[in-house]
Amino acid sequence: MFNLTLDERDRRWKKVRDAMEKRGFECLVIWGSYGRFRHFGANLKYLSNMSAEGYFVFPLKEDPTLVMFFARPDPTAWVADGRTGHPHYSKVISDRIRELHLEKGSIGVVGLSGYDGEMGFPHTTYVSILGNLPGAKFEDATEIMTEARIIKSPAEIKCLEIGCEIGERIIKVIVDTAKPGVSDSEVRARVMDTLFREGCEPDSMLLYHSGKEILHAGQGGQYKPPHPRILERGDIILTEFDAIYSGYVAQYNQPFSIGEPDREWKEIFKVAVNAFNQGLNVLKPGITTGELYQAILSPIREAGYTSTNPAFHGLGLALEDPVSLFPAQAGYRPDTSLKMEPGMVVEFEPHVVRPDFKKGASLGSPVLVTETGCRLLSRNWKPEVRIAG
Repeated sequence: MFNLTLDERDRRWKKVRDAMEKRGFECLVIWGSYGRFRHFGANLKYLSNMSAEGYFVFPLKEDPTLVMFFARPDPTAWVADGRTGHPHYSKVISDRIRELHLEKGSIGVVGLSGYDGEMGFPHTTYVSILGNLPGAKFEDATEIMTEARIIKSPAEIKCLEIGCEIGERIIKVIVDTAKPGVSDSEVRARVMDTLFREGCEPDSMLLYHSGKEILHAGQGGQYKPPHPRILERGDIILTEFDAIYSGYVAQYNQPFSIGEPDREWKEIFKVAVNAFNQGLNVLKPGITTGELYQAILSPIREAGYTSTNPAFHGLGLALEDPVSLFPAQAGYRPDTSLKMEPGMVVEFEPHVVRPDFKKGASLGSPVLVTETGCRLLSRNWKPEVRIAG
């Protein structure tokens, strides 16, 4: 069992407080929830070492406070002061800010902007805090946490590497279980059983879809009761899953074939492998996210296919920056001039989609940007379809 230390806590707190001081903030109020596979709790988890729904009051100089459903922090938490806030969180947050004598201070609010900004800090709580503290100055401080989390420490990378080891075991479980006559429900149950037994967290994402004409793992009815489909020879299984260890998301996009895939599927997989490897070839410090996106996308376009999902996105305690262009979400416009730096971790997941949108697949795993280039965080995984059955 690998545990994050108090040295890691002190590193994070100092990094965030240095940024607060630079911006003139005397306190941050950080929101977290279990939404989207607990990704929405990443900022709270980063500073408290606790997976919880609630708020984190993080002063520049005094001890922080967790405001949650229950008053007692988990024994692994880096915070001693836990207070129950349900159902009136805004009152408890406002009272704590008054205790800190910051009722006229400069307060940063985390969760108002960014990729998930419109699914972030609850409006009712925000408005209530503003009304409770009319003399305080409130500003969006989401960027402070985004910048703090984008470069991973050795301890964070270790958590991701452990998750990758578990992810490789999940892939083996699917290869050993999926065969003609076995139901999709059995395969999915074995995956979740393995995740829990290996120490992964609840809500670890599992997207799963099977058939002969399928496009994306997320189109398999994930949010409906598992259907009783029985696997057949020639089926393709598309998976996208997270092995979440100590909060850190090791994500895989892994296709499987029940028996040898047919010629068309082999071509799709070949193009996905080429796109993935092209990303590995060009990723190094200094390359921009726009350049990396174009490099990964070029083999897909040259082969006559299209793409719908991002070619890559950051990984840590959530799906996070940097995120590439996202064709399926035309309104999203990331900063394509952002330069890759050592310590960034990205999930490569080139999606190769037939122009009629009836067939497609992706290959993906976590990649670390190093001082001289990049490396896979998996020890044994490589971009390829896995043969089962």
